[in-house]
Amino acid sequence: MGSIASKRIDHDTSRSNTHFLRPRATARILRLSVIATLYLLIGIAIPMQLFADPAAEPAAKAQRRARRSPKPSPTPMALPDDIKTQVPAYKLGPLPFHDGEQLVYQASWIGVPAAQAKIIFHKKKKDPTRWVPEIWVQTNAFADVFYRMRDYMRENIAVDSLQSAELYLVQHENSRLNYYTVTFDRPAQKVTLLKENHKGKQTREFIASNPYGPLSGAMMALTQEFAVGKRYAFDVFSGSQRYVFSFEVEKRERIRTSLGDFDAWRIVPDVLYLSDGNLRSQAHGTVLWISADKRRLPLRIESQAFIGVVRADLIEIDGRNTVAER
Repeated sequence: MGSIASKRIDHDTSRSNTHFLRPRATARILRLSVIATLYLLIGIAIPMQLFADPAAEPAAKAQRRARRSPKPSPTPMALPDDIKTQVPAYKLGPLPFHDGEQLVYQASWIGVPAAQAKIIFHKKKKDPTRWVPEIWVQTNAFADVFYRMRDYMRENIAVDSLQSAELYLVQHENSRLNYYTVTFDRPAQKVTLLKENHKGKQTREFIASNPYGPLSGAMMALTQEFAVGKRYAFDVFSGSQRYVFSFEVEKRERIRTSLGDFDAWRIVPDVLYLSDGNLRSQAHGTVLWISADKRRLPLRIESQAFIGVVRADLIEIDGRNTVAER
């Protein structure tokens, strides 16, 4: 199994030269959800916040020890009624991205570059009715000293509805290597999470009437109409967890980035529900900015850390490090 796994991870990650930082403690929240879209951007700041906090990893280990003998959960699991009522069904709006679009982000902690991530939006060659966006996320040489990560994600999404059929995720962090496959059965209102590693296979099932993967959920969110005071919530499944993620449009303001100056929506995210009941507070203290134009570019995310600030910035679009405002 080990040799096969090594071949698979080499195939998945050799297609990108990007880097990204993520501590093990946050593997349960939006693992890559995390960059070129709302969820992907938040997926940078949350893990880096824990990396910057020396007390975070020991606390996570203590939580894992406390959960070694958990009470069995009902299968399949449904959302609590008070959470379910906060998650509406959304209609697809104008698509802000194009086939072949590429976005590259650089993440840093207290000003020190630690990682990059690359996302490509493209349609399936043999079936143009399906989006197959992909993400590669890797730590750089500096971050590898503390925590080495080589992750990959792709999702199979309907073009006409942005409904996901399947999510595939590889997590290769230090010596740990896990493969996740999430299947979405909308007619049956069921989502199945499959985890595979050298120890074998684990399966979890959930009841969900309007589920998304990290990429499909972020893509749908970016098609919605933004205005000050608007709030959105999505039922999202990552490789190992289910979470209900919300965000509120706080205000519109001007920001400066390496790509230029932008009018941007200032977005405040929150995690309303996580299926294991932990880490909900990790989204607090996080702010992201989305360009206030038709492109809806996720420009930047910042999060307060134990020491300093973690930041992820959009640094490249379609191979260019400059962009004209539209």
